[in-house]
Amino acid sequence: MKLVIALLFLGAFAANAAPPPYIVSIPKPSAEEIAPKADDVDYVLSRDFLPDVYTISLKTYLADIYPQDDRFVFNGTCSMKFKYIGTASNVKKFTIHAKNLNGLAFKLYEGSNAELEKTIEFGPSDKVTDKVVITFKNNADNFKAGTTYVLKSTYNGQMDDDMHGFYRSQYTDDKGNEKWLASTQFQTHHARRAFPCFDEPFFKAVYEISISRHKMYNVAANTRLLKSEKDSTDENRYLDTFEATPKMSTYIIAFLVSEFLARSDGDFLVHARPEFYSQTLYAGEVGPKLLATLDNYTNIAYKTIGGGDHKMAMAAIPDFSAGAMENWGLLTYRERALLYDEHESSISSKQSIAGVIAHEQAHMWFGDLVTCDMWGYTWLNEGFARHWQYFTTHEVHPEFEMDKQFPVDQIQAVFGMDSLPGTTPMSDPTASSPDDLSRMFNSISYNKGGAVLRQIKHAMGEKNFQAALQDYLKEYEMQNTIPQNLFDKFDKFWPADDKAKVGDTSAFYKSWTEQVGYPVVNITLAADGKSFSVRQERFLLKEKSIDTTSDRDLTYVIPLTYTTSDVKDFDSTSTKKYLPASKAPVTESLTIKADWVMANIQQVGYYRVFYDTKTMHSIHHALSASNHSNIIENNRAQFVDDLLTFARAGFINYNETLKVLEYIENDNSYISWTSALNGLSTLAVRLGAEEKDKEHFTKYIQLTTEKVFKKLGFQEKEGERVLDIYNRNKILNWACKYRNADCIKQAKELFTDLRVNGKAINPNIRSAVYCTAMREGTEQDFDFLFAKWEKETISTEQTLLVTVMGCVSDSKLVEKYYNIILNKIRRQDRSSAINALYSENDSSVDLVFDLITKSYKEFDVS
Repeated sequence: MKLVIALLFLGAFAANAAPPPYIVSIPKPSAEEIAPKADDVDYVLSRDFLPDVYTISLKTYLADIYPQDDRFVFNGTCSMKFKYIGTASNVKKFTIHAKNLNGLAFKLYEGSNAELEKTIEFGPSDKVTDKVVITFKNNADNFKAGTTYVLKSTYNGQMDDDMHGFYRSQYTDDKGNEKWLASTQFQTHHARRAFPCFDEPFFKAVYEISISRHKMYNVAANTRLLKSEKDSTDENRYLDTFEATPKMSTYIIAFLVSEFLARSDGDFLVHARPEFYSQTLYAGEVGPKLLATLDNYTNIAYKTIGGGDHKMAMAAIPDFSAGAMENWGLLTYRERALLYDEHESSISSKQSIAGVIAHEQAHMWFGDLVTCDMWGYTWLNEGFARHWQYFTTHEVHPEFEMDKQFPVDQIQAVFGMDSLPGTTPMSDPTASSPDDLSRMFNSISYNKGGAVLRQIKHAMGEKNFQAALQDYLKEYEMQNTIPQNLFDKFDKFWPADDKAKVGDTSAFYKSWTEQVGYPVVNITLAADGKSFSVRQERFLLKEKSIDTTSDRDLTYVIPLTYTTSDVKDFDSTSTKKYLPASKAPVTESLTIKADWVMANIQQVGYYRVFYDTKTMHSIHHALSASNHSNIIENNRAQFVDDLLTFARAGFINYNETLKVLEYIENDNSYISWTSALNGLSTLAVRLGAEEKDKEHFTKYIQLTTEKVFKKLGFQEKEGERVLDIYNRNKILNWACKYRNADCIKQAKELFTDLRVNGKAINPNIRSAVYCTAMREGTEQDFDFLFAKWEKETISTEQTLLVTVMGCVSDSKLVEKYYNIILNKIRRQDRSSAINALYSENDSSVDLVFDLITKSYKEFDVS
């Protein structure tokens, strides 16, 4: 029980932990940013005023030649043209956003060329909403419909180190010198910390940006450099002016002031620390290929959007709270999400980097070109980006088989969250406060958004889906959309005969995007095997006596796919029947008698499947037969994930579940094992502190993994799948953790060879070997790995070492590493390190709990 309590307490860190490398996220707001959302607090700006052009000039002070008080600041001027489009004739004020801008002063002019200055008054920025209200002082003045106005502002700001707004970041170069740079992170509402603006995605405008910097620095921005001029008042400074941007939202504006070196072919650039230049090669090679794939799919060439000649740049930022960010033309990343070394990085890191690049590039169309109307529709941006993260990468790197990884990585991962009382709908037009905005950037918008889009794609057909998206992008280019705009395009290209089966397509779309949760489809095969009944209900993880708030009567329009024991057609994902939004059972006839029926082919549908006992055991026997009776690995994985989840929810007891799961001893698929081990991880946490239970579970894992451990071993084999390489590392981790003596022995030998003789370990099994060495090793082993981390120059290896050092089990080393985390690990990496400390060894939970309790005020996991 103490384990569960500790995990609940530590959930704040886990929730903010660095996601797996293929997951992209934005930072959560800090505590002081999240104000209670009172009913009378209005965070949203009026849409009666629309910006047209911002002309922004910032003078930055980064170099150490400046006095400390004048360093890490910027002076700014901003001229914003905007128009009043309202119908009211007596409007005397308008509102914009500004935050932490000191000495902020405004002048307002009427006319597009600022011909007539108006007398105005304004107060300070509201501390809750960040709103600044600007009012005509002259009673005779009113805003005139259709008239252009110019708001000019001057101000200065601080480059903080909180990884929001226009902030500072630090690193040490290869000569031991401290270096500083300035970068941006404006999503969701932090552009207002760099210039006064209409800081909501709805308000699109053109941006003309100039940055003044010391001559030792260079500047990158959204667009190409137009000119660089020496400052006439200071020979040590230059003013860099950039081409005007396309029409876009504030949150995708970006600029970078640094001493970085860029790998460039003129159109595609990768910026990084000079000493990391060699690690930019892969990103520079795969980036253009991914971009070209998206060009072809959308039928809109990124480079020439809006008649421009756009470059694409990517930058690796040392301190970066988000996983990556889709700024137009200047994508920013954590270093480990962009930098790759062909000798020292694992192939899973290579996949992760390609996936993150594909995700951010997909946003150039889905998010930047066409933008969600408000953050309550975040999934219109992030659902598409998550979808293309997998399927664009699959086109460029088919050997990664990311099409097969999508269901286990995305659908099965979000199912847990979406079956709890606190789940949220994909669409929430009420979201407006900083807390709301943080909530919208969760797995529902990303994973579920991508999964629902994939479900629609398979229901209407790939080519129809593509045609609908091309039409959607063409019609709404440089505009904002709501979900109905997208649904209208799906309706336009959905085949008529299939649409007739759906019935009310509006009910189909809304049951997945406006309702919370998802269904479980209950299947009962008739005794004669010639038909089966289907009944749906909402799936909830907790029983009614515990979860008293969830609506258990929700139903969904479900695209049902299935095959049978005789047909075994796992290729066709065409919908066989659309189940209406009703709890009433539906009977489906079969042309051939079946021993079993298996639903949700390739797990293209966003639902679970629960079989009657006889059918479940028939599937179990089929899975245990030669070649698993040709049941494909994605459906094996789905069956395993559903089975373990049903046991957790009380649908079936664990004894029966684990008996059925025994088939997996002979399943060598990474996809199947990922589902199995994810479910067993949950079970391991639920065991609590009873040693007898732990012993039984350890023995179960040893027996279950024995065959696959022997088959995969520590050495890679010629011609094996990339997924086999992934599975090897996963199985080694589990086998060593659960006391497989041979596994522990070999891992320790490899680590000793590294420590004593300097013999490198295969990057693809390093995490398993390092973690085992920390769990089983001495302080000397830990100190060796920590020293390796301190001097490490490979970004992916640095990140790996931060995590695996958390595998230590000795209490002295747990406390030692905890103090290192507090004092030496970058804030963005602290949560993953803490997560490893308490999750890798049950015996460490109490100690980690106590350490955090004593020092939680020092623990910043921005």
